[in-house]
Amino acid sequence: MKTTEIRDSGPYNGRYITKGAMIAEMGALVGALNAGLPLAGARARVLDGALFPQRARASRERMWDVINYAYLSGPPWTIAALQAAYQAGPQNREFVSLLYLLFTLRDHLTYDFVTQTLWAKWSAGQLAVSNADLFGLMDQAGAAQPQVARLASATRLRLAQNILTSLRDFGLLTGTHSKALVRPVLPLATAEHLLRVLTAEGVRGAGVLAEPTWRLFLCREADVADVLGRLAQAQRIRFEKVGGTVVLETPEAWRAEA
Repeated sequence: MKTTEIRDSGPYNGRYITKGAMIAEMGALVGALNAGLPLAGARARVLDGALFPQRARASRERMWDVINYAYLSGPPWTIAALQAAYQAGPQNREFVSLLYLLFTLRDHLTYDFVTQTLWAKWSAGQLAVSNADLFGLMDQAGAAQPQVARLASATRLRLAQNILTSLRDFGLLTGTHSKALVRPVLPLATAEHLLRVLTAEGVRGAGVLAEPTWRLFLCREADVADVLGRLAQAQRIRFEKVGGTVVLETPEAWRAEA
């Protein structure tokens, strides 16, 4: 499994400027898949207007392209996990948290914003979040990524507003006008999916506990150890941590994907 099929590691871009978290649309789509519609059939129903409310076909085509990239272009077990998470409904915590994980893994700017900028604020006890926080990250990136430095002010503002709104919809932020950080829910099934991603990327042992990806859920190493312990209790993995010694064994099928 190539890591590029799971995680966006390319230059920052404005892929999600107008589309946002797309939670309602993903609920409609995964609901159709769970009802027995194949993925190709779901795409056809999106494009013909049967699943999504957008009136213009061009808007539906763009929505499908973004959804396919953000949520559906990973390994087959990603779609299977979405279908399983949807069983309790489109707004249940497991489904929304999995969408959040996939969304951030597939957008490099959003991922860095959460795991660097917002993580630093959370660690310092600074909970207020504004557009200026994202502008700061973009300014830092401008020297190495000229396409970011060239963004018009209006585009930067739309991008910042959209990302912050998406993070609020996913449960990382609260508030409408003034936004603040809150720790998002990390259901065990979503933690298992995150661990499977790391395993497919070749991360092993103590490296899993220190992996920055857990910061998406504002987890420190002790929090990660607790989550892994609960996965072990559920007999999903083997995990032991004694002092600095870590024993972590994931299913063989996961390791074969690396």
